Amino acid sequence: MDKERRAWWGRPAVWAAGALLLSGAGGGAWASGLFSAPACSGAPVRITVTAQPEIAPALSDVASRFNVEKHRVGGRCVHARVRPVAPAAFESGDVDAWVPESSLWLSIVRERGDTSVPQFAQSVASTPVVLATTRPVKDELTDADVDISWKLLRKAEAGGIPLDRIAADPSTGMTGTIAMLAVEQVDKDAGVAEALRKDGGSTATLAGLVGAERFNRPLAVTTEQAVVAYNETHRPNPVVSLMPDEGTLMLDHPYAVTTRDTRRRDAAEAFQAALGTRSARDILQRAGFRTPRGTLAAAYAREYGLPEKAPKSLRLPTRKEIDEALSSWKT
Repeated sequence: MDKERRAWWGRPAVWAAGALLLSGAGGGAWASGLFSAPACSGAPVRITVTAQPEIAPALSDVASRFNVEKHRVGGRCVHARVRPVAPAAFESGDVDAWVPESSLWLSIVRERGDTSVPQFAQSVASTPVVLATTRPVKDELTDADVDISWKLLRKAEAGGIPLDRIAADPSTGMTGTIAMLAVEQVDKDAGVAEALRKDGGSTATLAGLVGAERFNRPLAVTTEQAVVAYNETHRPNPVVSLMPDEGTLMLDHPYAVTTRDTRRRDAAEAFQAALGTRSARDILQRAGFRTPRGTLAAAYAREYGLPEKAPKSLRLPTRKEIDEALSSWKT
């Protein structure tokens, strides 16, 4: 696989190796003691991490624990703050690190001229892009023997069931881009952009599913984590995720250190190391995110009714395919 394609989507094996190093099992600055000192001295080193709104609450929980534990750089305590920011609104400014939903955003921002954002960054958590609908609609599709496929996004009806298809604009969220890439992989003559050209983010989309008129059969493109998060606050669980038979692509949530200040960079890397610990992984999985490898702990898999193993992966898209998907939506 060429470097360009790794820049867009990353590779789980690389993420896992990086996490091993940063967690102290392999070495690096954290393991060598750069961030350990007898006691804190002077004013704390304060860092700001901007993050995809869906993952920001879990990262804030990790930051709270991290701050209490008094991690140090150069003898000074590190204090991390996490701020939710939609990727399209990201500006580096005084931000020390950035966790967008996908590595794709790193290249987009660099192409805008912001070279503080690295080309590559290690994943801290992942979630697959899925289809979602209400439980009654899922039951209808099952009774009609409808295969769960990305091809459903280009059909106005399936098995005699009318479908109201919903996806996010790729300029605001990568789920829409992945949907088009997925459909085009499994059906070359899809021309799916026009059918999906609707506004809406993941949480708003899910709220729209449950609030739809009874005769509507919504089918939304969202993430597995968004379904988990929505159902946790809307019981009894009204929304279900549907994994297409062909497989999917993951949102990899890379941790990109952006500050050029040496001390704050060390502090940002200290927080990155903390995100690889067992307690941080537990917080992220409790929020519905998978590990960078795409797996879920057995307890959370049972609780959410999801498989422990990573889902089947579609072929990673080329840069040309991504550009075509984005331009077809704009057209």
